[in-house]
Amino acid sequence: MTSSLRLHSLACGIAVVICSALLGCGASPTSNGPVAGSALSGRLKGGQNPISGATIALYEAGSSGPGAGAINLTLARPPAPTDSQGNFNITGDYTCPSGTTQVYVVAQGGNPGLSGSINNSAILLMAALGDCSNLSATNYFINVNEVTTAAAAWALAPFLAPGGVVGASSTNATGLRNAFINANKLVNIATGTAPGAALPGGVTTETAKLYTFANILSGCVNSDGTTACNPLFAAATVGASVPSNTLDAARNVVLNPANNVGSLFMAVPAHVAFASGLSGAPHDWTMSVTYTGGGLSDPADLALDSQGNVWVANFGYFPGGGAVTEISPAGKVQSLTDPSLEESFGIAIDGSNNVWVTNEQSASSVNSGAGSIAEFNSAGQVMTGSPYTAGGIDFPYAIAADTDGSVWVADYATSTATHLAANGSSLSGVSGYTSSDLDYVGSVALDAAHDAWFGRVEQNQVAEVTATGSTISAYSCGTACGSTESIAIDQAGDVWITDQEGSSVVELGSNGAKLQTLSGIGGIYTPQDLAIDGSGNVWLTNLDVPVSGQPYSISAITGANSGPTSTAISPASGFGMDAGMEGPHGIAIDSSGSVWVSDSSLNAVTQFVGLAAPVATPLLGPPKQP
Repeated sequence: MTSSLRLHSLACGIAVVICSALLGCGASPTSNGPVAGSALSGRLKGGQNPISGATIALYEAGSSGPGAGAINLTLARPPAPTDSQGNFNITGDYTCPSGTTQVYVVAQGGNPGLSGSINNSAILLMAALGDCSNLSATNYFINVNEVTTAAAAWALAPFLAPGGVVGASSTNATGLRNAFINANKLVNIATGTAPGAALPGGVTTETAKLYTFANILSGCVNSDGTTACNPLFAAATVGASVPSNTLDAARNVVLNPANNVGSLFMAVPAHVAFASGLSGAPHDWTMSVTYTGGGLSDPADLALDSQGNVWVANFGYFPGGGAVTEISPAGKVQSLTDPSLEESFGIAIDGSNNVWVTNEQSASSVNSGAGSIAEFNSAGQVMTGSPYTAGGIDFPYAIAADTDGSVWVADYATSTATHLAANGSSLSGVSGYTSSDLDYVGSVALDAAHDAWFGRVEQNQVAEVTATGSTISAYSCGTACGSTESIAIDQAGDVWITDQEGSSVVELGSNGAKLQTLSGIGGIYTPQDLAIDGSGNVWLTNLDVPVSGQPYSISAITGANSGPTSTAISPASGFGMDAGMEGPHGIAIDSSGSVWVSDSSLNAVTQFVGLAAPVATPLLGPPKQP
């Protein structure tokens, strides 16, 4: 462990986290300067057995890149090995650069209660603590076991390198911090049990799956580290990556959740350490958190702001107006209701964290009932002049924000596209940009040149409008995009389209030429929405199922990053069939690598923790790595 982590002190930048005034961000930072360490105590267990003689270390997550730069904060005075009851103490002889420095504990080796002087070198367990300022709380106690390890592996997957090295780029301190918050949604660090102590009401996790995975890890932990670990290590092997410890095995599994699912489940020991596990193998090893309440009513599109707050447009009706739902990184769900919201479908967030919402229809006193665009600041306050109706707004369906603060709107009812300035005034004239190539547009995405691309519902074309609106071009993709429900643009400038009627996904080049049509792979079926992650992979929601009664899923395929032909990342039935979804609709990816999905049938939002490559938020044009 010490050879794979940086052991010398580094100067670290201070992460200033600005939270939404409406919801906040959960645990609030208490210091932006150096924080003197507090004395800590804890216990290390393999299942219910204390592990003695293990090495304990407290680490600061690195800031020099994903899975890089972690620092051992206890190098100057290493804690004594765990005692016969697994107890350990960490003195206050360490310093964190700031209150929001992310810290975690790693335990290595030790004897899980076997006779003799056994040292199981395959033991590598972890607990993701979070803000360094948390450690000064009264009676703060750390319980390190397989449950805390599994939770950390899922939540920190995009930031976790072999050997327990956690780090993010210096520009993604927020994504890293929110990933630690995600880990603490899944597990209670003080007790080593699931779910997290601060998980809000109305929020549920796949606790049985978490305990099952912890039981699998315990079969290796509660042994001498040889034969008993073979089933775990074999099932967790990915190509040439053969794990030799429990944390690396967990990392391989959560990064490849469809691999060897049955074989891994067969590694559950006969006598389980955690009783509340699954009775049969899961569909995959993804981990979901599901949110309800907060005004969620037929939720449609969703978007993320710079702090990782999720904003959801609700198409459902509310007396006196509609609602937008906000979900904080800590999991708090709250609704923003306003008379200007009605049949809200599309949502986008600009570079100032202002929230723009399309109202497909509106009261007859507003734009003759033909819809409007509402804008709110990050505190949920209506912006001056909102709702907007300029520039040809007519039953607006979708919206996308550009880097200059302007937004583009797809107007479904007329052959127009609307371009609004940051103050809501029209950049597209009185009637918008008009062309027969823009009839029935229902989705919009922006490329790196600030051109807007529109998907045309029930048409076999997409349309490109240049940044100035001077040129409108249509590109045919044949019957393969006969029902274009969503459109996205990747880092290479390629255009991706969902065809719901044809159960396929189409890729066009930046010149509009069709590159490929994909169907029958990765569980793709009646795809509704799509998003591109930080590595260029394409994620999709499947609005329906091929067989009645089959669980619903999302799909993932490689994008232009993998060459001319995409391949499936998700299994043949898709990811997330254990999450209990019934109408996956909108999809977005945050800077922690979580995939967020709105469920229009269950009035819920599901978060798949750490499943994708992180994306800088808010999304302004093609996705970027944070």
